[in-house]
Amino acid sequence: MTNAQILIQIDERFQACVEEAWLAAAARATLRACVRDELSLSIQVVDDAEMQRYNRIYRQQDAPTDVLSFAVQEGSTISSEMPDTLAAELASELGDLLLAFPYASRQAERHGHSIAAEMQLLVVHGTLHLLGYDHDTPARQAEMWRKQTEILSSLIDEDLTPRLTTPDW
Repeated sequence: MTNAQILIQIDERFQACVEEAWLAAAARATLRACVRDELSLSIQVVDDAEMQRYNRIYRQQDAPTDVLSFAVQEGSTISSEMPDTLAAELASELGDLLLAFPYASRQAERHGHSIAAEMQLLVVHGTLHLLGYDHDTPARQAEMWRKQTEILSSLIDEDLTPRLTTPDW
C-alpha cells in the first residue's frame, strides 16, 4: 500500500469519460514500482486548448500534446525559510501532471485500445518524467520504456505493444 496523496481534477466535460480510479491506480503503481510511494502529486485532465496554452508557455510548442509534467523544484531557497512542517510537506510533493483528454482519446482510437489504457499510459509516462526518467538518449529511452512497460503490464490487460513501440513522444 502506498502513502501517496494523489489529487485529481477532471474537467467537468470529461467526468463521464474518465475515472479517477484509473489515474490514481497508475500513479500509485508508478510510485510503488520506483520505491517512491511516500511522494504526492496532482493530476489535472484538461481540454486541448488549455493543454496547447501550457505547451506554448512552457515548451514553446504552439500545439496541444497528450501529457505535460511539472516537477516541484528541489533545493528551493523558499523551503529553507518555511517552518519545518511546511517544508517537509513540500518535500513530499513530486509535481503535477496535465493530461489532454481529447488528444488522448484520439490516440487511443488511432492505436486501437481503450481510453482507460491510454490515460493510464500517460499517467505512468508523466510520473516517470517527474521521477527523473527521460527519453532524450537511446540508453535513457530504453530504461524508461522498460520501466513503463513493467508498470503498465501490472495495470492493464490490453496489449499496448503497438502504442509502446511507436510512441508519439
